[in-house]
Amino acid sequence: MNITTSAHGDWTVLNLDGKIDNAGSEALKSALFPLLTGGNVALDFARIEYVTSSGFRVLLQAEKEQRAKGGRLVLGNMMPSVSNFFEIAGLHTVFKIAPDLRAALDA
Repeated sequence: MNITTSAHGDWTVLNLDGKIDNAGSEALKSALFPLLTGGNVALDFARIEYVTSSGFRVLLQAEKEQRAKGGRLVLGNMMPSVSNFFEIAGLHTVFKIAPDLRAALDA
């Protein structure tokens, strides 16, 4: 998985490209967790093909940590197939999921 980071106002955005499988979840954890300081973090899922259980676990840990620190974690720009995974798993009620990056940054 490729991950690039950019700043948009008071948001840090991680642009994700690839699969959040076992290897991808480790890459995501390495890039994401240092940013969980209580600020605003958005994950751009536009180029994510799918998420495995290890990826869901990393995302859940990140949400829990960010929430405990008073920050926001928003997921945005999901392909319908990826969004469907979140709905099937019931995780659409756990995460703030925005239809696109602009909506995520306005969250």
